[in-house]
Amino acid sequence: MKKFIKIILGVFSIFIVLFAPYGYHIHLNPGPNSIVAMIWEYSTYYSFRYFSPLGYYIEFYIFRIVVLYYIFRFLLEKTSKKRMIILGIINEIIPLILSILGALIVNSEGEYLRAIIISIPILFLFDLFVVYIYPKLNNIV
Repeated sequence: MKKFIKIILGVFSIFIVLFAPYGYHIHLNPGPNSIVAMIWEYSTYYSFRYFSPLGYYIEFYIFRIVVLYYIFRFLLEKTSKKRMIILGIINEIIPLILSILGALIVNSEGEYLRAIIISIPILFLFDLFVVYIYPKLNNIV
């Protein structure tokens, strides 16, 4: 039963990393704001776009993959609660910091190169769920 719980949490972790929205993009140039996940993006201008965020926002996804890796390590009991919480917090701060730094750069036409990203902490909430609920589930079974 413990392996089944680990598999379910692992699959759900992958699902959250790929499909749960991670940020709300606020465009400083004239253009639509959007909600972005790793696999899809939604905007009132172009509705849903699938797989296009993979090419545009790769620098924001690298740390999401690191958090996924550490969720797996936590499920295998190879990392601590403290490290998981710190990584979750960093994962939510990185998109904002990188987007603000990118938004400071203006091209030759006076347009900002990046949108400001406000994090949607779904992965962090799942990280907290895994850190605090999984050990209790593991002890019950």
